[in-house]
Amino acid sequence: MTTTNLTAPWRAVARWRMAMAVMGLGLGTTTVGLGWDYYVHEVVREVTEVESMFAAPHLLIFAGFAITGLGFLWALAGVRLAHGPRPA
Repeated sequence: MTTTNLTAPWRAVARWRMAMAVMGLGLGTTTVGLGWDYYVHEVVREVTEVESMFAAPHLLIFAGFAITGLGFLWALAGVRLAHGPRPA
């Protein structure tokens, strides 16, 4: 059994780490938004008949999804840049 050592440029590794940090920030933001929404609906029972999609907890959830998606796209771009274009 043999192992292969893979090397990547330090800049690519730094980009991947930053992308992972951005995704973690997005997931944390979404988690806080979900917790806040749960608190509003279940603990405080502030439920109106027609709740706005633009309520503050919902905006936090959507922002977290967007941040996570941007981090994921950043990671994909980093992989593409590190390995170069694919041969045709």
